[in-house]
Amino acid sequence: MRPVSNTQNQSRLVTIDEANKMLPLIQNVVEDIVRIWDCIIQKRTELECLEKNATREEVSVLQLTAQDLKQELNGFIDRINGYIREIEELGCFVQEFKRGVINFPTLYVGRKVFLCWRPGDEEVRYWHELDESFTERTPIRDFRDFFFQRVDDSLGD
Repeated sequence: MRPVSNTQNQSRLVTIDEANKMLPLIQNVVEDIVRIWDCIIQKRTELECLEKNATREEVSVLQLTAQDLKQELNGFIDRINGYIREIEELGCFVQEFKRGVINFPTLYVGRKVFLCWRPGDEEVRYWHELDESFTERTPIRDFRDFFFQRVDDSLGD
């Protein structure tokens, strides 16, 4: 069982300013995601070790322990899926659970790309192409190249 991230249904574009304004909430949710992800990895490792090292005499006792571990693991997966939904409801996506990397869909010189952020970044300062990962991120050099909401001056006339 793997946490599910549904990135296909979202089409909202996020400005750099909007992304930065969301960071206080996102930081809290990402802390939970990283913490729960560590728990998932730990429980999966415990379960794998238990299943690999079982002897015939221990099978019935170990099955109960394995069942408990699976229940705990499923609870953690349910929790992390809830956190992922919270992030996606904001219009962004969890790219990486272990480091807590978040992507924000935006436009860069007219094409769709991702702004990206991870815990420790003070603000959203990087972006990458849709088919690239966080490790290929590029610093934002000119904010004017990115999607921003313009006030239509002609409305006031």
